[in-house]
Amino acid sequence: MKKILITGGSGFIGGYVYRYFHECGYNVLNYDIKGEQTDDTFIKGSILDFDLVRRAVEEADVIFHFAGFSNINLVKTHPKECIELNITGTANFLEAIRLKGNGRFIFASSVYVHNTNGHFYTTSKLASELICNNYLALYEIPVTILRLGTVYGENSRHDDVVSIFVKKACLGEPIVIHGTGRQKRHFIHGEDIARACQQIVDKDITNRTLILAGKNEVTINELADIVKKNINKDVFIKRLERTGREDDYQGDVSDTNLRETFKVLGWEPEIDIIEGVNRLIKYFKERG
Repeated sequence: MKKILITGGSGFIGGYVYRYFHECGYNVLNYDIKGEQTDDTFIKGSILDFDLVRRAVEEADVIFHFAGFSNINLVKTHPKECIELNITGTANFLEAIRLKGNGRFIFASSVYVHNTNGHFYTTSKLASELICNNYLALYEIPVTILRLGTVYGENSRHDDVVSIFVKKACLGEPIVIHGTGRQKRHFIHGEDIARACQQIVDKDITNRTLILAGKNEVTINELADIVKKNINKDVFIKRLERTGREDDYQGDVSDTNLRETFKVLGWEPEIDIIEGVNRLIKYFKERG
């Protein structure tokens, strides 16, 4: 059985993937700077520690790279950290595979890499994609790039818009919409990401750029209405003029690209936004 290494396996998206593979009986390792050593499936350390990265890569056949600077809200105040973690961290694993002489690399990017507004996070993801393709072209390292839509789920940090809206509604607080609310997102639940990753391993899919996103785009206004309809209590929707927010841009998701990904993987998202919202409503209500 192939040994799979998940970077960021103690985090949000990587956590969904790590737990799914583990529960399905795969031989899987978790590389993360967070968490405590409980068994030999956990490697604790930074993705900037190249010596540790090399030792971890020696143990694995397939590397899923989810670790990095992921909190978009903090990028503006920590640009250097974002650049180092996301770009150098990615290059470290690719270089370790090159030195080892074999291994597959699956990189978690974003559908927002072509954001014309400019953002250190998306720039770092695009630069990392280019580096992945350089290692593929120069050293024939099998690379798969995953451009992820807006991921959410019960095990997130709960600073995504779906979690924020649901949590506010559960607490009886207003849902705040910045700007027109017509901004569109392709929301996808973390569990659906994990199932897609299983297909990538089982079908040995390499040298592709895949779009992992929800089937249908949802506006922020529609999301607020879904939450309001399913919360079973009065919800006030408050609207504010746009206040210079930097995340009001569209991802590069086309129906053609989505259909191609669905065809290649033999996979489609199973959890639509209504089911996902209801799961979060249950999650927050159970926690008071």
